[in-house]
This record gives sequence, structure tokens and C-alpha cells, in this order.
Amino acid sequence: MRVFLRYLKRDFLIALKAFFGVGDTQSWRRFHREVRTKESNLLRMLGKFPNSVLVTGCQRSGTTILARLITQSDGMVNYRMRSDDELDAALILSGTEEHVPRGRYCFQTTYLNECYREYFDNDYEYKLIWVVRNPFSVVHSMKYNWGRFAFEELFDACGYPLLDDIEKQKYKLCGQRMISKTQRACLSYNGKVLQAIELMKVLGPVNMLIVDYDELVGNKQILLPKIYKFIQLLYKAHYADKLHEHSLDKASRLTSRERNLISQLCIPVYEKIKKSSMLSY
Repeated sequence: MRVFLRYLKRDFLIALKAFFGVGDTQSWRRFHREVRTKESNLLRMLGKFPNSVLVTGCQRSGTTILARLITQSDGMVNYRMRSDDELDAALILSGTEEHVPRGRYCFQTTYLNECYREYFDNDYEYKLIWVVRNPFSVVHSMKYNWGRFAFEELFDACGYPLLDDIEKQKYKLCGQRMISKTQRACLSYNGKVLQAIELMKVLGPVNMLIVDYDELVGNKQILLPKIYKFIQLLYKAHYADKLHEHSLDKASRLTSRERNLISQLCIPVYEKIKKSSMLSY
């Protein structure tokens, strides 16, 4: 109960600040309202950043730490302006915020969601790293460590289309009460992860690499050099020191009911992507 009240208070304060315009002049809510909903090309400026590295995957899968690690490597430009560097990337790549290129960039692009087919534009030159993580950790993080707005945006984009027709009607009529948060998190995970399989078919292993986050953290001295070889960037051994084995066993924090639903809905998708062209050790 105490945890629930803490998150409720946090979401209320975030909403209150947004309502009165307090805080950063740029936010994901504003980006959603002024860029995403206007059907803008979210990667419109990517052509100005040749040989970029794009790090993506389902949200809450470890994409941020890998993108920051690459960005802070020798030979890359650290363009971070805010505490949320993925928002910086979104603003730059959509052309919302002007930025003069000054070298090679790594952008975190998990925010694309339903716009993922923009990766297929032949005018863009990049290497794509897709980070996948076991669904127990991801769903736990979505439910208990993530803001409501981001969660609902992901579900609307990637989870809702996987509902059957009856469930869609219930959701439209009665809203979130009809679909549990665990199920919505599972469907969001599935919808996003399935994109990777389609992307790999089009981009191929020369341009796309799928990395399992848990395996990466557990075998970083072996897998990190392979990632750097894929993106054609010099690897240094101390880079591995920035990857930590935090929160790897979140399955133990879930209830048996949550674990059963995740196993039923997400594990087949997780195993399917593991059979794709994935980095191995």
C-alpha cells in the first residue's frame, strides 16, 4: 500500500507540473502532442548523421545504458543536453530542435514505437542494435518503475493492436478496467519485440544486431567487443566497467499469477526472437 501511494503521489506531481507548465520546456508529453500525433517523420533528420548507431528495443530493456556507453566512447559525440538523452535524440532526429552535426552519433530510438518502419528508408546510413530482455524483468519494470504516460503511450502503439476484437471493444467502452495492467504490459512487450523480427528480415545481419541484455551484462567482456566490432568502433576494456549486474532477477519479485501470465503470453515471443540473428558468446 505504501509503494502504491508513493507512485500515485509521483504521477500526480508529474501531471500537476505538466498542467501548469512547470519544469523542462520539452517533455515526452509535449513531443507526443506536437510531433508524434501530427504524423511527422520521427527520423526526418537522420540523413544528416551518417554512420550513426541506433540503439532500440522494448522500453525498460536496458537500451539506455548501452546507448550511453556507446555515446561516451572515444570517437563518438556526446550530445546530451537533458537528463533524458533519448528525448534529446527524439528532438534532434525529428528536427524539432536544431543541432549541427559534429562527428559520429549514437541515438536511442525506442520512442519510435508504431513508426518503426521509418528505419526502412534507404536514405539513412546506420547500424541498428536491438536490445531484448527477458519479459519478467521488463513487465515488472513497466508495472512498478515506470510513469503512467509512457506506459499508456507504449500500450496504445504496440499492445492495443494485439487485443482481439472483443477485448478492443471492451477497452474502448470501459477503458483500462477491462484489461489488467499485467496483460497490457505483456502485450506491449510482444508488440514491440515482434518488430525486431520484421526489421531483421529487411535490414539483415550486416545492418542489424540483436543483443540479449541479460547475456550482455553477464558476459560483457566477451560480448561488448563483438558489439563494437559490429558498429566499427574501437573497443577499450574499461568500457565494460560501466555495465553493472543490477536488477537481473526481477522474476522473484512478481506474484505467481503475474509470472504465469507472462510465461503464457511473452515467453513464446521471447524464444522466437532468440532464434533470430542474435549476438552469442
